Amino acid sequence: MKIELAVIGQGAVSPAGVGVDALLHREPAPASVAALGQPDQPWPVLRVDLKDPAFARWQREPRLRRASSMTFFLVEAAEQALAGVSPADRAETGLIVAFSAGCITYSRRFFEGIVRQGMASPALFPETVFNSPVSHVASVLGLNGAAYALVGDETAWVAALKTASVWLQKERVRQVLILGAEEFDPIVLDAYRSVRWLRRQTSANGFLASEGAAGILVRRAGPEDATRITTARDGFIYRTKKEAALAAERLLSESDPAKPCYQSAQHNWLGSLEKRVTENRPLAPVDDRPYLGEAFTASAAWHILRALSCLNDQVPRLLLPVWGLNHQLGLLELETRKKSEFPRQDADDRLF
Repeated sequence: MKIELAVIGQGAVSPAGVGVDALLHREPAPASVAALGQPDQPWPVLRVDLKDPAFARWQREPRLRRASSMTFFLVEAAEQALAGVSPADRAETGLIVAFSAGCITYSRRFFEGIVRQGMASPALFPETVFNSPVSHVASVLGLNGAAYALVGDETAWVAALKTASVWLQKERVRQVLILGAEEFDPIVLDAYRSVRWLRRQTSANGFLASEGAAGILVRRAGPEDATRITTARDGFIYRTKKEAALAAERLLSESDPAKPCYQSAQHNWLGSLEKRVTENRPLAPVDDRPYLGEAFTASAAWHILRALSCLNDQVPRLLLPVWGLNHQLGLLELETRKKSEFPRQDADDRLF
């Protein structure tokens, strides 16, 4: 699907720190966390530091006094992406947030309270709903356009971009803020262990559970917009490893083999497939970027920011596969244009 979205704002929260610069250059330090079902077995996990001063203003916000950690990740990443946007323009901004397991962890905590204590904290219940953090972000930041929550693996991020493109084409909003977020809970370690994603935790390339958020502010690309997302494709669905291999082969089959490809699956079970389908393609120069762990839609959002940072005069276009860990694969095409590539405007056509 051709989408032609101009990227006009970026924001990130990750275990490496707050901000896009930390996302690109800082090395996160893992903490040791035990799985709920196996408390004697600790695993390295990458966590966001909520004591970072950037979160202080949101923790003082009355509406957010009982909000989830994921809400703080989201609202901080969103505010970064909206920097410089006026209140009037925010009022015409749509919001789409892609989730994976984050809010489900609050259902687990709510149920745990009932089992252990015979009751659960009422403060937990609102956060069990995926729309809850979406509502918090829209309210606190004054976003009065359409708001929508999507749930899935990493490829929910692709669906969010496609949805934003439709909104903009139909002129429902002036611009769209697209966010991906994940909050860690120890219960996910039991799931990851059961599917053997954690079995290589001692390896330098091992899987690490993570959390955080990131986002981009987009509008319909105009002649003056240099950085843009031009294509979003999904639907490469799989149910078995064999089907995943076939989906990976199809993923890049219709793309220009000369376009560089951004690699992001080196640390998860899809890494071998990624290596195979990209071995004859030029690669984006990101080998020195620190590993931030696996955080589903948050990871997909982190990777698009990292991939966008690779675009320059030498690498004006690249492919960004989106490796969904448990459902499907997707593909984005990114580009940047030189000023010389912008359409010329004759003096007689200028408004001023």
